[in-house]
Amino acid sequence: MACAFCATGREGFHRNLSPEEMIDQVSLVEKDFGRRVTNIVAMGQGEPFLNYDAVIEAFRKMNSVDSFNIGARHITVSTCGIITGIDALANEPEQFTLAISLHSAIQAKRDKLMPRVSAQRLPDLKTALMNYVEKTNRRVTLEYLLIKDANDREEDLEALLHFCEGLLCHVNLLPMNNVAGSPFQPAPLNTVNHWIDTLSRHHIEATLRRSRGSDIAGACGQLKNSL
Repeated sequence: MACAFCATGREGFHRNLSPEEMIDQVSLVEKDFGRRVTNIVAMGQGEPFLNYDAVIEAFRKMNSVDSFNIGARHITVSTCGIITGIDALANEPEQFTLAISLHSAIQAKRDKLMPRVSAQRLPDLKTALMNYVEKTNRRVTLEYLLIKDANDREEDLEALLHFCEGLLCHVNLLPMNNVAGSPFQPAPLNTVNHWIDTLSRHHIEATLRRSRGSDIAGACGQLKNSL
């Protein structure tokens, strides 16, 4: 989706994965680690809701007792906020979970960080999420990458608090991983702690995700060819 902070997006779009290719990824992980996969997240290289039918088919096979038998609540789709996909997921019979890459609750800032999502306006996104919660009675996760001086100021926190108002949600704050050539830097730790404390005071559950894979440039936002 060519997000400004994400090296992965620089790779561009080539094609969508088939359900079988997604399932093969799970099989390979189980084989390599010798352990059963118990949690799935569709995210990373690409927007799952722009490949909706294939993603849902893969999810159903992963959920099947005749396949991986992964519980539906342990299968998550992470989207940048494609509203038609959110509406469709709300009507699926399975209890798949939903995460939204928000990264700013101020429209102008979000448009700069995520230019290809600019058509999905924040008021419309909030409405879709409210409808999703009403239909499913399931909590939504809001993913927020804290970037120094880009989306970590007090006005950004106030906007996020307003966006969360009345919404059954959990805020997942993400650390900014190092990306070669990127102008963006991680927010300082005292800012992160201030955000978590403020969200908590407003009765909004918030956590800081522990980043993994940065030592091999495989963490969130780093995944791209280096050649």
